[in-house]
Amino acid sequence: MNLAESPSPSPSSSSGSDDFAALLDSELELASAGYSATLGDASVSPTGGDDDEEQVKAEVEALEENSTKRPRVEELHQDQATSVTPGKDTAGSSKDVQGELCPHLGFVGGLCFTCGKPQDEEDVSGVAFDYIHKGLRLSTSEIDRLRGADLKNLLRERKLRLILDLDHTLINSTRLQDITPAENKLDDPNRSIFTLESMHMLTKLRPFVNKFLEEASDMFEMYIYTMADKAYAIEIAKLLDPGNIYFSSKIISNTDCTQQHQKGLDVVWKKHKENLILMERYHYFGSSCKQFGRGVKSLSELMQDERESDGALATILHVLKRIHAIFFDSAIETDLSSRDVRQVIKAVRKHVLQGCKLVFSRVFPRNARPQDQFIWKMAEQLGAICCTDLDSTVTHVVALDPGTDKAHWAAVNKKFLVHPRWIEAANFRWCRQPEEDFPVRSPEGKVKDKENSVAGEKKMDQDKQNVVPGQEKKEETVHGQEKEEENALATTTTCPTDS
Repeated sequence: MNLAESPSPSPSSSSGSDDFAALLDSELELASAGYSATLGDASVSPTGGDDDEEQVKAEVEALEENSTKRPRVEELHQDQATSVTPGKDTAGSSKDVQGELCPHLGFVGGLCFTCGKPQDEEDVSGVAFDYIHKGLRLSTSEIDRLRGADLKNLLRERKLRLILDLDHTLINSTRLQDITPAENKLDDPNRSIFTLESMHMLTKLRPFVNKFLEEASDMFEMYIYTMADKAYAIEIAKLLDPGNIYFSSKIISNTDCTQQHQKGLDVVWKKHKENLILMERYHYFGSSCKQFGRGVKSLSELMQDERESDGALATILHVLKRIHAIFFDSAIETDLSSRDVRQVIKAVRKHVLQGCKLVFSRVFPRNARPQDQFIWKMAEQLGAICCTDLDSTVTHVVALDPGTDKAHWAAVNKKFLVHPRWIEAANFRWCRQPEEDFPVRSPEGKVKDKENSVAGEKKMDQDKQNVVPGQEKKEETVHGQEKEEENALATTTTCPTDS
């Protein structure tokens, strides 16, 4: 999940918020139709189709149908002090449009969408946007201009941009061939499990996802972003947004990435990790747990699910509301144009462990510098003070073993002794977690707890075999309550590798 950086807003006569793709559509329609009219030759249509004459007619018709977009596009160009509307160049001559003075802001199908010149090796720079138009490539300067113009409108509507991962954030999917016999018999009272027959997959919507999208759409322009294939992303979008209200064409897949196997998309954000909001992964199916090496039962195997009221999506929605409210707070004296959503996110995170002073005991490798360790940096980002020496101002000792000197000091001085997962849980939940939920146990105690757990399960099986008719239902209910408590705790102790 990522919040895009917000630029400076400026007045505009346009009403409503068009996304980047819609704005670019308008520009391409103006460019293609105007340029074709100027040259009088349908063969230079930027689409490069076989039936070029019919294509030009279609473009002109589309231009007329979208006439409401024209004032906005022309106004945006006027803001640059020069008009690049096709057929009306600064010298007043169509020859200049075709000549060397054309800046070649972008190409479609290998042709400049302003002058029609074929793309050559000198014009290869820029970024491809095949997910908006096949064969589209824009220059860096044109990307910056379009991004800025679109985001101005968003800010005017008091909206920011939100990019949402699919898998393990909004949904969890598994291949049909990986479904266990128990998962074949899953009860689905909320109708949140769907079979994608054409893809041989089963998809589970995360609890609270519908409410999350509904409320988030009032504050954000939302994108779907996945490293999976486009066809898969489109099918999942239909499940999440059957009315095509939230995402429209704002679906970005692996083929749209500017760098292979990396989530970095120029149209949405400029690789600012400060905008990133980590979430607990949603592992509903057993295959998902195995994929990430989690040695625990999946939610489906436990016959449980996240609670809607305080699950991951409900928690993050609350955080997003705080970020949005602070960013657009009218009481802040600074102008909206100077505000930075990254600084707002940092400020919100700084309150999570504010007032806590931590000392770590045998958590890091012996020769490692503590200040360079991930968990140390995470605690500082959450507002905690981290140090290496004990004193009366220390509030928490973070340890893996209760037998260390610092752990004994915490017990004697009535300080909190917590497992590192306490910090990790606060990071995901964006609030300080109860320390008693993250005790530090000795290695012997952990083995004993595991043995007791196995013995308890065996006894439970024996009791079920000898149960008196009429009591079995009661036993199953009690067992289900124990499992629910176990899972509720597990969802708050996710390790950093699951971020």
